[in-house]
Amino acid sequence: MAQSSITFVLFSFNEEKRIEYTVRNLIKYGEVLILDDGSTDKTKEIAENLGAKVVRRPANPLYYTETQAMLDFAKSHISTPWIYWSYVDNLLPKTLLEKMAEISRQGKIKIVHIPIFTYLWGETKYEVIRAAYANFFHRDYVDFRGNRMHGLGKFLGKDGEILELPWKKEYAIRHFSLYDLNKFVSGHLNYAQREAEEKYKEGRRFSVLFMLGSPLKYFWLFYKRGWRLGVKGLYIALLYSYFRLMVAVKLYELEKHLTLETIEQSFAKEKERLIKEIEA
Repeated sequence: MAQSSITFVLFSFNEEKRIEYTVRNLIKYGEVLILDDGSTDKTKEIAENLGAKVVRRPANPLYYTETQAMLDFAKSHISTPWIYWSYVDNLLPKTLLEKMAEISRQGKIKIVHIPIFTYLWGETKYEVIRAAYANFFHRDYVDFRGNRMHGLGKFLGKDGEILELPWKKEYAIRHFSLYDLNKFVSGHLNYAQREAEEKYKEGRRFSVLFMLGSPLKYFWLFYKRGWRLGVKGLYIALLYSYFRLMVAVKLYELEKHLTLETIEQSFAKEKERLIKEIEA
């Protein structure tokens, strides 16, 4: 294969059970750069044995990796003009990889929106949710400054330099999202906290409409495809609705300054009143 114009930038932490699939999936189509967060298992050994480059990424105070500092760090380890920015739970079909290789050899397109089909709870016959991410781009045309969680920055080019791939399986990233109930609740509680904090800083405030509307919207987004999975599809849709409810409640708690400490202070007043009635 001719020298590739693509570097596949992936993020990992203790991914020894999944890293092999990802590197084998991508290595024939470009350089694979693993930005690792200090794995203590065999992630580094497995990835390097398969031809990937593993680098310890810098400490990041934010909950997400799409920061300008992280992009600049990645660029310092990259010699190719094109970057694919992703995670080890995503795999790409050959048809998509061939298309990306073709795009990287031309000069007009500078960023590509790629469909991503998400599989949940071990089901791969049907995707539960479809989305699209602009995570394949020319290194000089994306700015991550001021980015938000799950955002992919600002495109610095022109409208004519954007390509949106069709919503077909042959052009879709396959997202193997690994959750059971324990991991879902703990992980999405963190997501809810971070998202609520972002909204609060931006001046967003709690509303009953948001609290009711957002969960209903997410139930529809996940159940309109998930119904084909039967009971799994139903509880997946309900869990994601609950996640949106958690965001709304966290926003309310931030607005009203509700913490375990302030709640206990409120309880203490009533506790004292009850005890004083006895001690009188």
